[in-house]
Amino acid sequence: MLRLAAYGHSYVEGAAASAASRRFVDIASCELGCTPDNNGVGGSVSTDTALMVAAKPPSPADLYILMTGLNDARLYGEDTTGLTAYASALTVIFDAFEAANPRSQVIAVEQPHLRVYSRHHPYDKGSDALIDAYNQRLREAAARCPSVVLARVDSWGKSAMIAADTVHPNDLGHREIARAVYCAAVVKSLS
Repeated sequence: MLRLAAYGHSYVEGAAASAASRRFVDIASCELGCTPDNNGVGGSVSTDTALMVAAKPPSPADLYILMTGLNDARLYGEDTTGLTAYASALTVIFDAFEAANPRSQVIAVEQPHLRVYSRHHPYDKGSDALIDAYNQRLREAAARCPSVVLARVDSWGKSAMIAADTVHPNDLGHREIARAVYCAAVVKSLS
């Protein structure tokens, strides 16, 4: 069976999903016929993930999923050093995936907008515009890596898909992120 390894923040970990089987990583793994290896860490920023893959290189996988940047935007706000650190972290992470399996596919998931950004100090400095800036930086990094394809959650509905905590996806949100990952994987395999 194919192996899917996922890295990133609490969305990857599965926060607010009502069951393990309803986490987006598990849903996408099932739909793609993969065994999941979930390395998500709640509250992490991109540099945490970069440090993780540098300290313990990823095991070879057929597909890697990366979803990071949301906490960076919420923690650093308008401070441009956050965007710079994010870009550097993406390079480290993508390079680690390629070193683990040069033939693997990487799905980098863009961050969806939240309903509220002003809660959960110190992660209370974000905005839709900042999320868009981080997603643009992700697109730029992905464009330099042929193995990376972007997954954009085009039909994201922040009112319907975010849990009561105002940050994490509910079951519907997890399902929608999984759909975006599946579509990105299928499009990449057809190209």
